Amino acid sequence: MVRIHFHESFYSNVRQGLKTQTARIDEPHYPLGKAIADFSNGLSLPIEITGISFKTITNMSMDEVQKDGFESKEKLWEALIGFYPNLKEKNPLMLVEFRCILD
Repeated sequence: MVRIHFHESFYSNVRQGLKTQTARIDEPHYPLGKAIADFSNGLSLPIEITGISFKTITNMSMDEVQKDGFESKEKLWEALIGFYPNLKEKNPLMLVEFRCILD
C-alpha cells in the first residue's frame, strides 16, 4: 500500500479533515485509491487519494492553499521552503488531494 509521509504537526488537521491536500516536489506520482498517511511521530491514518494535479505556487488558487491547511500562499510557501530549501516559485508542485477514511 502507498505510504505518504507527513510532519507530525499535520496529524490533527488530517484526522479532522482540515488538511485534504499536500504539495510535493520530486516524489513519485501517487496512484488514486487507498493509502496510509505516516507521520514523523510514528502515528498513521488511513487516507484515500482522490486527485493529483501539478501547479506552481503562483498558479494555485486560494481554495487549493486552504485545502493544504494554510491561510495564505505566503504561509504555504514558508512551510514548503522548510521542507524543500531549494524550491523555486517556477517549480511545479504535485498537489495530492486526499480524504481521511477513519471507520
